[in-house]
Amino acid sequence: MPNWPVASMGTMIVGLDVHALVVPPAPAPIPVPLPHAGPIFLWSTPTFPAINVFVNSTPACSVGALGYSVHPPVGVPVNPPNTTYWTRYLTNVAMGLTLMGLTIFANMAIAAIASLLPSNKASEAFVKDVTGIDTSDTMAFLNTAMASFAALTQWQTWVKLLMPPLPFPGSQGSVAVGSPTVSVNGGALAFIGPLLGTSCSDIPVVPNAHVLGFTNVTVGVSFSAMVRAIAVSTAQAGVQAGLKAGVEKMTQGGKGCGCK
Repeated sequence: MPNWPVASMGTMIVGLDVHALVVPPAPAPIPVPLPHAGPIFLWSTPTFPAINVFVNSTPACSVGALGYSVHPPVGVPVNPPNTTYWTRYLTNVAMGLTLMGLTIFANMAIAAIASLLPSNKASEAFVKDVTGIDTSDTMAFLNTAMASFAALTQWQTWVKLLMPPLPFPGSQGSVAVGSPTVSVNGGALAFIGPLLGTSCSDIPVVPNAHVLGFTNVTVGVSFSAMVRAIAVSTAQAGVQAGLKAGVEKMTQGGKGCGCK
């Protein structure tokens, strides 16, 4: 069983994003690849800013720990020019709250449909990891479905939701994959490695970034478990991307950096 290095605050997220930009003299927006490189310094765990677990004297990080950086300003984003920054902010808050609710209900629907199909223990476990819903029996389904709403009762969830959006050329990166067996303050312990992170991009390919850092603290996880964790992260990103596209279409919002 190979050992995977553990991520902590200050670990770098390095990725390549694609954003739709108007680059003169081109008259229409074109997809432009832009690098992202920045350290993790926010939301180390779901209980942030409380910090009580350390790795090499720095706060340990769970999946979702994030940081901000800046894209090279090579063009103009496609956001409508008459849409003010704060209007986009209020729209993003409403969209984020709607997206959270829709994601929970979508996960419940996916889990419910999956429970009706012939499956084995491995596929049931994969559906549970992707959706957070246990389909082993009716009571477990109801209990885990209700637990999915628990995040809405935590003040950290609302603080993160109400954080103002980062306008272009700002960028965001976070850890996308962590330990399936070890957690820190309710979040999966984040790992350092290639394609274990994500950075903001108009093309929802997750994970699309590397998590770079140095540590002598490791956790043993099999390659099969890591491949499964990456597949879960990709599936979750697909659900999020589909729902976000639908919400944006309904609200007629423009696409910007998406770094929220």
